[in-house]
Amino acid sequence: MDTVGQEKYNALNENFYKQANCCLLVYDITNKESFNKIKNYYVNKIKENCKSIVKVLLLGNKTDLNDKREVSDKDGHDLALKNNYIFMESSCKNNYNVSDAFTALVEMTNLDCTKEKNKNISLNQNKEGNNDDRCC
Repeated sequence: MDTVGQEKYNALNENFYKQANCCLLVYDITNKESFNKIKNYYVNKIKENCKSIVKVLLLGNKTDLNDKREVSDKDGHDLALKNNYIFMESSCKNNYNVSDAFTALVEMTNLDCTKEKNKNISLNQNKEGNNDDRCC
């Protein structure tokens, strides 16, 4: 769910966090406030509400405006490293790393879901009627 950081949706967001297998956190590299909102608010919300196995991709956007950069790639990388997130930068305008970011997040989520599903199959192989093909 994309709530664009609107506070009126905060109560709804917690329900979505609990069901999430992955999160995409996007900030504007030309806007330090957008990075700080992620660092000081969303990182904590994810820790408080998501499953421990949730995959998170931290994505700094607008690399096409590098001359107006307020958030260094080191800052983004450090935040990702500290929280065990994946980090990338992108430019939607130039189509740089946009598909790669989504592909990386989906592949990591699918890999974990496949591992979880295989674990459940081996634990539940003797139970009849277990046709649950959902992952995670």
